[in-house]
Amino acid sequence: MGRYFEALKAGVRAFQEGPDPSEYVVAGRPVRCPHCGEAKFAASRALLNTRGRTAFGVDWADPSATILICAECGRLEWFATEPEEVVGKK
Repeated sequence: MGRYFEALKAGVRAFQEGPDPSEYVVAGRPVRCPHCGEAKFAASRALLNTRGRTAFGVDWADPSATILICAECGRLEWFATEPEEVVGKK
């Protein structure tokens, strides 16, 4: 459980230091935060670890997901498909 919190802290630091948030579209629909309604997010990637690959030390072979972090409230939204950044809207 300790690794989880360390990874979460690293994600928050990256969010604070990363590029300006952007708007995104998934499956032709704009992404909005279901908690606060914000439309701007910071994007990040995360591995979807499996016990088997972790046990053998080959976590790098696990699939990954895109995480959009709400710029207003910090809620995380996970996507298996890559969201499209809305170009020209920052």
